[in-house]
Amino acid sequence: MASRGVYNAQTTGRIAACSPLRRRKARIVIEYRTFRNTDPPLVAEAWVTCLAGPRTVSIPIKSTTLLEYFVFAKMYFDPAGLCLAIEDGRPVGFVHSGFVGNAEGNGLDTSTGVICTLGVAPQHRRRGVGSELLRRSEEYLRGRGAKRLIAGSMAPNNPFLFGLYGGCDSSGFLTSHENAAPFLAKHGYTAVRKCGIYQRNLGAVQVPVDTRFSDIRLHYDIVGAPLPADSWWRESVLGPVEVFEYDLRDKKSESVVARLLLWDMELFAQTWQKSCVGLLDIQVEPNVRRRGLGRYLLAQVLRHLRDQTFNLFEARIDLDNGPGITFFQNLGFDCVETGATYERVVN
Repeated sequence: MASRGVYNAQTTGRIAACSPLRRRKARIVIEYRTFRNTDPPLVAEAWVTCLAGPRTVSIPIKSTTLLEYFVFAKMYFDPAGLCLAIEDGRPVGFVHSGFVGNAEGNGLDTSTGVICTLGVAPQHRRRGVGSELLRRSEEYLRGRGAKRLIAGSMAPNNPFLFGLYGGCDSSGFLTSHENAAPFLAKHGYTAVRKCGIYQRNLGAVQVPVDTRFSDIRLHYDIVGAPLPADSWWRESVLGPVEVFEYDLRDKKSESVVARLLLWDMELFAQTWQKSCVGLLDIQVEPNVRRRGLGRYLLAQVLRHLRDQTFNLFEARIDLDNGPGITFFQNLGFDCVETGATYERVVN
C-alpha cells in the first residue's frame, strides 16, 4: 500500500517533517459578537472568569436569574450594547455599555455613553482582546449619538452593575482591579471622578458624645419605611432592590429635615459571610445643616441595625468631598476600597 506516511528509509526525514505530531497546532480564532437570547450562561461564565473579586457578586453559571433581574430585565437593555469575545466556544472577555438618564429622569440621554464593565480572562490579557472589545463598545455608543464616553459605572451615571459590582453603590472601576487604570489611560481616557468605599463594623456601635443630641431627641422623631416609587430612571437602576428610607421629622411641623436611604446588601453578604447594609443617600435640608441632625440620624440608625444583627455598614463617598469623609470618619468608618470613572470626549 502506497500512501503518505508509509515508512521508507529513503523518505524518513520527509515523513517526520510532515508528521501530525510535529505540525504546529492551528491557531484558534477569537470571535467577537453581540448578545443573543441564548447567551445568558456565557455571560455568567464571562462574569465569573473575568471579574472575580471580593466586590463582585458571584453568579452561578447554571442559574442566570441574577443577570435577568439586574441586567436583561431593564427596559433599556440593548443586545447590541453587550459584546462577547469567544474562543473555542468559551467566553474569554466581554464588555457592556449603556447610556445615562436624562435630566427629567424619564428616559435616556444618548449623548453620554457609559462603558459599564469590561473584563478579559487572565490568560487572555495583553493579547488585544480588551482593546478590540473597547473599540466595539465605543463604536456602538458613538453610533447612537454619544459625544462623551464614560468608562466606569458610578451613580448617577450607572445604567448597569448596581447590586452586582462595587458594593453599596456603583463605584466605577475598582482600584483592586489594577489593570483597568493603565488600560484606559493607554486608550485616551482620563480619570475624572474618584470615590472611596467606607465601612464600619456594627458589632460595637456606640452613640458618639455630642451635646446637641439630647435637644434633637426632644424635638425630632425618626420614622422608617420602604421608599415609595421613585423616578423611572432610579427605579430602572435599582431593579429588584428594595430601598428603605429613614426620615428625621420635626415633632411639631412633621417636616422632614434629614433622611437616609439604605438597602440590604444580601448578595454581597453571601461572599463576605457577613450581613451588610449599604447607604444610597444621606441628605440634610440646607437651612438646618451644621446642627448635628445628620450625625444624630445616622448614629441612631447604626444602633438600630446593630440590634437587627447586621454586621457591617457601608457608604460610598466622593474623594473630593472633604466634609463628607470627615463626617464618616468621625463615626468610625474606614476606607476599604476606592474606585474611579474615566472620560473621553469624541468628535
